Amino acid sequence: MTTSKQTFKLSSLMTSLLLSGVMGSYAANAQEQQNNAVEDDGIEIIQVKGYRGSINAALMSKREAVGTRETIIAEDIGKFPDLNVADSLARVPGISIEEDAGEGRQITIRGLGSRFVKTTINGMESASAGAATDAAGGSNTSRAFDYNVFASELFTQIDIDKTVSAEREDGGISGNVNLQTARPFQYEGFKGSYNVNARYNDISEDVSPRVSFMLSNNWDNKFGVLASVAYSDGTVQSEGSSTVRWTVNNPNYVDGGSPVGQGGTNYLSAAPKTILLENGNYTNDNLDGLYLPRIPRYSIFSKEQKRLGATVAFQYAPTDNLSMNLDILHAELDTTMDEYQYSVLLRDQKNIVPENIYTDPNNTIVAGAFSNAIIRSEARQDSSESNFDQVSFTGDWYINDRLKMSFLVGKGKSDLDVPYLRTFALDAEGSTVAYSYDSNIDPLSLINNPGGEAIGSAQLNTTMPSFAFAAGQAPGNAFTKEQLQNTMLDASNYSAGLVRNRAQTIESENSTIKLDFAYELNDEYTVKFGVGQRSFETEQHDFRNAWKNLDIETNKTSGKSAETQVIDLDADQIAGDLFSTTLNETGIHFGNNASVPSTSTLFGSTWLTPDYNAMMDAFSNAAFFEAKEEYKRAYYIKEEVNTAYLQLNFRKDIFNSELRGNLGLRYVDNKNTSRIVNLDHIYKDGYTAGKGDGANFENGYGWRESISTGDEWLPSLNLAYDITEDLVGRFSYSHAITRPKLSDLRSSISVNTPDEQDPTATIKRGAGPSLEPYKAKQYDIGLEWYFADESLVAGSVFFKNITGISSESSDEVLSQAELDRLGIDIGDMNAEDITWTVTQLTNTDAEDMWGAEFIYQQPFTFLPEPFNNLGIQANYTYIDYTRDIEDPFYGNSLSLVEEETSKNTYNLTVYYEVDNWSARFSYNYRGGYNKQYLDEYKDESTFVRGYDDKAKLNFSARYELTENMSLSFEAVNLTDEKQEMWNDIYTPRPYESLSSGRQFLVGLRGSF
Repeated sequence: MTTSKQTFKLSSLMTSLLLSGVMGSYAANAQEQQNNAVEDDGIEIIQVKGYRGSINAALMSKREAVGTRETIIAEDIGKFPDLNVADSLARVPGISIEEDAGEGRQITIRGLGSRFVKTTINGMESASAGAATDAAGGSNTSRAFDYNVFASELFTQIDIDKTVSAEREDGGISGNVNLQTARPFQYEGFKGSYNVNARYNDISEDVSPRVSFMLSNNWDNKFGVLASVAYSDGTVQSEGSSTVRWTVNNPNYVDGGSPVGQGGTNYLSAAPKTILLENGNYTNDNLDGLYLPRIPRYSIFSKEQKRLGATVAFQYAPTDNLSMNLDILHAELDTTMDEYQYSVLLRDQKNIVPENIYTDPNNTIVAGAFSNAIIRSEARQDSSESNFDQVSFTGDWYINDRLKMSFLVGKGKSDLDVPYLRTFALDAEGSTVAYSYDSNIDPLSLINNPGGEAIGSAQLNTTMPSFAFAAGQAPGNAFTKEQLQNTMLDASNYSAGLVRNRAQTIESENSTIKLDFAYELNDEYTVKFGVGQRSFETEQHDFRNAWKNLDIETNKTSGKSAETQVIDLDADQIAGDLFSTTLNETGIHFGNNASVPSTSTLFGSTWLTPDYNAMMDAFSNAAFFEAKEEYKRAYYIKEEVNTAYLQLNFRKDIFNSELRGNLGLRYVDNKNTSRIVNLDHIYKDGYTAGKGDGANFENGYGWRESISTGDEWLPSLNLAYDITEDLVGRFSYSHAITRPKLSDLRSSISVNTPDEQDPTATIKRGAGPSLEPYKAKQYDIGLEWYFADESLVAGSVFFKNITGISSESSDEVLSQAELDRLGIDIGDMNAEDITWTVTQLTNTDAEDMWGAEFIYQQPFTFLPEPFNNLGIQANYTYIDYTRDIEDPFYGNSLSLVEEETSKNTYNLTVYYEVDNWSARFSYNYRGGYNKQYLDEYKDESTFVRGYDDKAKLNFSARYELTENMSLSFEAVNLTDEKQEMWNDIYTPRPYESLSSGRQFLVGLRGSF
């Protein structure tokens, strides 16, 4: 019997094992000839049923793989409390997730950021972009795949390859994830299934539906049709506090001076926007170097999501040697988020008076009272619509016993439409306010004891501050708590201060053509080779009412930004009592889950908030409300990639044990095209097109285009050796690449033009398409001991040498002609008097990282009844990946853990399963990590923000009512873990502390 048939038998068996668990059905092979081969050798086709069966099938897939692979089977996805695919992946060794509103959005593999993960759907490269809160990254302009667009019920299998082979598409240094939708040949004859759930969130107190259905018919493995649909909606509320970063008070800043780390007086690398006034004992000298929150506030995010997904699959096998698949996938995620903030604007102010402050040993103003401050209450509503469509046509043709051809032709489209992000604010100027991040200090006592007393001593011991707000009140009075709350609710203390309107579109398309061949040379060697072509196009447009009034004749701007022009209206048009309500009256509850200190004056009943609808009615037709396109943010990027590979697969007996492996080389030819708006056609306000030659274009402007080309040779080697019958050793070596973030490839610029309030002059240049990809040399070695049935103990060590992308800065004086070419308006200032800090991304030298993974899986069948039905899955991953970064504020050289890298992650699942019921607890832990190195806020001294440790405990249970129907109960985030973000690598201070609460699902699952 040839190797081809042996491999084919194994593939048939594994396909049956892996796919039969979708709805507890028997697997059917696409080819009758293969089934006969299996039957002739007496191999038993095993029905996978239940969670234990699914993880056992995944274990067999892992054992047979040549490289390092993890697999999730449909039973795994469908039976876990997973809100989307990212949550399903969170249990895989080495995978961590980025969350937004309590559910997974993006993933990281082995400590590398989400941009290093290559995601395919049904074998085709895919792109998916969604929107999120500002702190969670906003709209996705990177290569990271937004998994939260997809319901987990749409997929029957997920494969995660952590090592690279030549036949696998390039682009994923950390790994490749393939999502496989259901196909009809997985089931015998006619098959239907349903899953109907009610979902409850304990913060929003919302009950919402979550349903999925599937119908499939298979006509003797000759022709089949399958359709599935999944729908859910509901509201998830997150509540807590935030600071929107911290800033340092630096009145002793000297323009051009040295940083404090080098003996100077500058905590900042640009002139400060925020300076506290001197008051009594509070002098510039003892206030210098103290950190205060920019916008301390309570926050609410009420996020209503409607998620719809649908698949249609056709399979046709006209002969025993030819089979074809047509897969159609549609997914959409519509989100409306109502956001409420009640805050004090300490940022960008130079006339705030410190009245009574307390600091800790790290120079943090832990608690303080301030006068002449601005209280701002915001109501914001964001709407976003993510749509994803993909059609792929694939097939396998066994030309003869030794030669097989496979093909893939596909096209995808991913659009993100943000029709509006609207923010309305009521401001109470001239207010006295106090906050306290020390649970032992009552902010009311700070307000009632003003006058520049000596700086007190405190401890930063809570992330949920207490507030006291005296809206519109000067210091000097002794207030009761009730009196302060009356000032907060008195609408006459407020007036309209901000009317913001924004919108955004991101349209992406991709296409793929691949042709692959496998030729069996003999029983031991098979040659694989193939060619492919893929393209990806994306275009972004951004709209804002941040423009200033423009005189077209002189090409000069004047006045305030449009979003703040509302304050120039007559007082009776912007009076607070025209637009105010309370949070409770809006139907939004605050404090269901956030632990609001009893000393705070701010609760749902005392939270005066803008009436969103009233302000829309009053100002939506005003000229200053118009969101015009900000042309410097627009870009178009196209990537065209041609590939070819050659790979040798082999199976050999060495010392009476099997060695499996592949050796290959992949060639990648890449062409990048980047277009930005020709700013010569845009007036100096940045929002008005048609200048000069621009008037000759349909849209008032043309594009500037730049093109770059490059190629890469990517070798790979993967080995798996059966040391004994139960012990498998693995080794892998490869070269891999990941292309830069999409928005980094644009050639556009971002400018901060100096003025009287903000003298900072900065230019951030886009790197353009010539920016080279991240490149890595990778090694992986592992040992797996299958010590008992359905059991595994495994360990692996991996090493990567990765080039980076960093930002370089220089100080430059630009001529007026250069400024005009860049579309920068400096008004009446002299170009020769301005020194610009110009930054641009560049490629950096390679740096090393390494890590280790450990896996343990076992059913406890050796225990006495009833404990013999228990089982466990556990894994742990350690990452050591640091980079040398220079702190721009102190001038220090630091060794920092790479962005999005958690040193420690682990997952633990304990399950109990018998014939008619089962239950599982799943615990996921991710260690704290640096989310982003921030050196762009040069007037704040903000450097690095990140997340604290986070762990989630989920529960799932099933009870079989009949043979074809079961009752399910699922609980997500039982321990009510919060998302804690910090700011400042030296002294982590609270940035955002949000709770999204627990979610509970009760439902019926069934099949027919």
